[in-house]
Amino acid sequence: MTAAVSLVLLGGVATVTVRDLAPGADPADVVPASAFAIAQLDLSLPAGQSDATTHLVDRFPGAAKGSGSIRDRLLGALLKSSEDPHVDYATAVKPWLGDHAAVAGWIDDSGAAQVEFVLQSTDDAAARKALHNASPSMGLAFSHGFAVLASSQDVADAAVRAAGKSSLTHSATYSGDLAALGGSPLLTGWVDGPGAMKAFRRIVGNSPDGLQMLTDSGLPQTLTGRIIAGLRVNDDGDNSVVQLDVIERSGKLSKRSTSTDRLRHLPATTFAAAAIADPAGIARDAAAAISGPLSAFFTGFGADTPCTDTGSFDSSGNSIQDCAPPPQTDPLTAISTATGLSIPNDLVALLGSDAVVAYGGLTGDGTPKIGVRSKPADTNAAADVETKLRNALSDSDIDLAERIAGSDFVVATTDDYAADLAKSGTLGTVDRFADAMRGMPSSVSFAAYVDLGALLPLLTQGRVPQLDHLQAVGMWSGAVNGMSTTRIRLVVH
Repeated sequence: MTAAVSLVLLGGVATVTVRDLAPGADPADVVPASAFAIAQLDLSLPAGQSDATTHLVDRFPGAAKGSGSIRDRLLGALLKSSEDPHVDYATAVKPWLGDHAAVAGWIDDSGAAQVEFVLQSTDDAAARKALHNASPSMGLAFSHGFAVLASSQDVADAAVRAAGKSSLTHSATYSGDLAALGGSPLLTGWVDGPGAMKAFRRIVGNSPDGLQMLTDSGLPQTLTGRIIAGLRVNDDGDNSVVQLDVIERSGKLSKRSTSTDRLRHLPATTFAAAAIADPAGIARDAAAAISGPLSAFFTGFGADTPCTDTGSFDSSGNSIQDCAPPPQTDPLTAISTATGLSIPNDLVALLGSDAVVAYGGLTGDGTPKIGVRSKPADTNAAADVETKLRNALSDSDIDLAERIAGSDFVVATTDDYAADLAKSGTLGTVDRFADAMRGMPSSVSFAAYVDLGALLPLLTQGRVPQLDHLQAVGMWSGAVNGMSTTRIRLVVH
């Protein structure tokens, strides 16, 4: 792996800067306006994120050993294990590397998708020598204080020429999208959905039957929106918080929405929970996909493939088998046979328009406390489904219990937990929940919370002490200011 690729992969996701950079220090200046995706890692760790990242890394001894700034420690650790050739950060990279590393996908004059890597250079001669030694076959050009690397010299030169005519910084759409994210993330991103889909279809179309396979897959054939993402590391009191925000603009907002009240009013001792909007609709859509576009993936689901001996043997003396093609089976029938439920009708009756799923740990005898509180159209119909489930589990140690709470229906693995879920709890006031779910609006399409501080000790039994620092993780998706927004927060103590 070349030094350039290694540095960009430190970002981990496709990203692009969203803050105003100093003149001559914007990687978008060397990215053609035909770009459909661009990525950047801001190695200056702006807005106090250098200290916050240092605090985060120092909670995990051995993660980035060494002296110097957290930037030097992280990049040194990243390149320490590089091979073929080995790249030493201190001598081969640090003397010339600036604060910005980027990667972008763009369309050339022939309509083909190309990729360029961009590294800010403070010493072009040193950068040329180091990058050539790391990967002699890559194309390399310099422009606006950046080293531009590509799969060949022709592609690198073409990228610089195209950006010279019109760079991504001149795109009003691009600039407007970036403004929606705001702040100073250290890792940020922008993807143009239609442009990315066009490039993907062009690549897939170059393979035999590629476009037909894409059509038959049931995957979306078009992407209408644009996606911006930003990753930040901040200090929050005694905790470190890693936060990822993803915003979709100009796309269709989800019509599925549920109040977060059911999630906030779960028991304060909840280990993990998820709130789901329109679970009945999701069940219908999933069943239709499994029976339709995805049915080919379930060929032979739950069935044995009959084979017979041919009487011949291979070179290792193993009997050669003649196996018939996997039988065509209906996966929904197999699921129904295993659970006793009619799919999707029974799931629709049980889950209704809103639901929360919760895990409350273990009982004294080791039974997991798992439950669902939903809002079905008919609680009697939901109770009938619960009876089917109880019968299907009759041979296990789990004896399902149910409760009615107003218009809500509760089913759980123990009677005590069903009673707890039927009450109005105080999870929303718990510090870990508040830290992990910060910014969550009053209604969402999906939300999930895990109390890592309570759950991980059950899983690791103290064998991985480094994980004791992880306190909680939260995620939610919903409409904010007319844009589809997703936030993930990891709280580390």
